[in-house]
Amino acid sequence: MINLEWLRTFGTIYECCNITEASKKLNMTQPGVSKHLSALENHIGKKLFERTTRKLAPTEYGKFLYTQINNPLQELEKVEHYSNRRSKKARFAIAIGCTSDFFKKELIQKIYAFDMYIVTHFGNERELVEALETDKIQLLVGIKKHVLYDHEFAFFKNEDLVLISSKSMGIPEDLEKDEKQLIKWLQKQTWFTYDNDQGEIKEFWEANFNTNPKIIPRYILPSYLDIIEAIKNNEGLSIVPKHLCEIELENNLIISPFKSLKAVDQKRFYSYKLKNKNLKEINFFKEKMD
Repeated sequence: MINLEWLRTFGTIYECCNITEASKKLNMTQPGVSKHLSALENHIGKKLFERTTRKLAPTEYGKFLYTQINNPLQELEKVEHYSNRRSKKARFAIAIGCTSDFFKKELIQKIYAFDMYIVTHFGNERELVEALETDKIQLLVGIKKHVLYDHEFAFFKNEDLVLISSKSMGIPEDLEKDEKQLIKWLQKQTWFTYDNDQGEIKEFWEANFNTNPKIIPRYILPSYLDIIEAIKNNEGLSIVPKHLCEIELENNLIISPFKSLKAVDQKRFYSYKLKNKNLKEINFFKEKMD
């Protein structure tokens, strides 16, 4: 088997056309460089250079061999350089949990630039809270506060919840002028929700009508992005975070049917256990997200 160091030495001699210059570039002695060259020539049974008064001139076989090994050697050097960097630097490692919506719309824009090892778990918020409690993950990103367990919370961001509908909704004229008729009409429509709790609908109803909704959702979908996509192509209503559907609203693929109804502010948090061995990693991740 050919020694890769022989090939590396040969390639450097070829580029320098001189044993002395090649030895400097390789940080080797001249006899060591000559020994590598001789060993390679003996192994393949071919002469690779002709000596002239000032430099080495490659033989035809030497030219052929160089064209065959040049690109592979460059790729190996890249791998070696990357491996050395990785081995010299200790990186943080963390397992995080988030919804697929949050990952696709926010994390994916940042996470690949983080200089750390990251394992990502997807699920709905209830599943992710359980994963945090059972130590399957160390950090929950972009969730609402919960009271199931004694977890720590750090504020992350605010988002607006808005009412959206399909373009094809037949909305009676002047419906917004009569709140009772508006509520009655809304409760008769087809609704898409994120889960059975109807948390977003309840918050929106309370803020706009100061009452509880009497709605039985027809479709419960696993993500807001799925709901938005469904409403683009099917008649119905939903309450979703505005930042997830801004493009669809701007392009009139869906609509915000009632301008008088106000958006609802919703806070998002990081969630984690205070007593754990990953606080450094958690803080590092949070700093990168800012």
